[in-house]
Amino acid sequence: MAAFDKYVDEAALIALPSSDDEADIDDEDTCSAPELTAQFQLHFKPQDESVVSLKHDYVLKICADSTFVRIAAGLSSTAVQLYDLSTAGDLSAVYLDRVPKILPTGKRKVITICGVGFLDSGPDTLLVGTTDGVVRLFDLRTTGEQARFEYNHVKNAFPVIPKSMTCFDCNANGRILCTGTEEYSNNACLLFYDVRERKHLGAYFESHSDDVTSIRFHPRKPDLLCSGATDGLINVYNIQENFEDEALLNTFNTESSVQRLNWHRNVFEQDVISCITHTNDFKSYECQEGDELAAFERSAITESIRRKNAANFNLINAHNLEDNGVFLLAGTNFNKGEIMRSVSISNKETLTPLANFVGNKQIVRDSLYDSKRNLLVTGGESGIVTVWTTNTSSTSASSSKDLKSKTKSKSHKTTPY
Repeated sequence: MAAFDKYVDEAALIALPSSDDEADIDDEDTCSAPELTAQFQLHFKPQDESVVSLKHDYVLKICADSTFVRIAAGLSSTAVQLYDLSTAGDLSAVYLDRVPKILPTGKRKVITICGVGFLDSGPDTLLVGTTDGVVRLFDLRTTGEQARFEYNHVKNAFPVIPKSMTCFDCNANGRILCTGTEEYSNNACLLFYDVRERKHLGAYFESHSDDVTSIRFHPRKPDLLCSGATDGLINVYNIQENFEDEALLNTFNTESSVQRLNWHRNVFEQDVISCITHTNDFKSYECQEGDELAAFERSAITESIRRKNAANFNLINAHNLEDNGVFLLAGTNFNKGEIMRSVSISNKETLTPLANFVGNKQIVRDSLYDSKRNLLVTGGESGIVTVWTTNTSSTSASSSKDLKSKTKSKSHKTTPY
């Protein structure tokens, strides 16, 4: 890996665009209520909900440990809320004082969360990334920061490192951490760290020409990495190679701007990379050969969730089903995000209605899916973490009244929200 030797630490104000600030665009279903019920055969309702902040902070990122029993929600204020998730899908807040709100470093005046992730397979070691270029390691069995990963600059060296971190991920064996940066002085790079030895390893700085927006290690192959950027490129690397040009295995040009990447498998057990663009289109590629497997424009996905106005639509995430199928979670800005539905990818030309999520209270920013329990977790712009199940009892479903009372009972936190 080729290493950077200079770091520029400049102030950067992080603007968080709010869908709540926009007037609702006229929108409606394209079919009747009975037809919706018949077409979306799965019906999800909130099993449990919790407001993580009383100060209008967004839930920007959520993650779960490998057993899906602990959830971490990263807020726009840099606070992190932790929950234990029961088998039935109920949330209980834990470790309220273990991950303090993170203050800006250097000359920065405003920072926010750009990622959260559990390290290795356990629920006790958490990585928290912020836009000031730092990933912090917390052991939830104790208090205080255990380690931090950031690039230490060396003066008068080339190239210049970009000024803000945008995303990060850790590989399957928990050994390598990779962070992505904004573009600065024509450089946008991937920085690599050894988690166990707490040291910087090197960087890739030639593969992207604009802000890196998504980094995803393969869930089972520790040396396989993909990255996407606003330059429209998706790159696939074998990080065992010593040099960047040798590590680069494949490049896909989405001809758009990459927002989110995910790994999947097809029916032939081949690795597939999916991409959600900033224009809310969906694309997927076979990793090795580079063939485009599917491409759905925003208007087509809007139609598949039975909504009228594509301008009001947002594509949230792509998740793996237990049979290796893939579904797309989609919503709209209508009525503060009230409409949220999913469709399955039947083939490269067909989207099939799958599930309707009734009772959504916010515009969703991030989601997790447990295929074994058919359980979805969402977080979004109203600062709510919601657990969705298909088998919700009347006693455990959260109404608006339940949500308000739960907020009051969980507001006595030591974390300074």
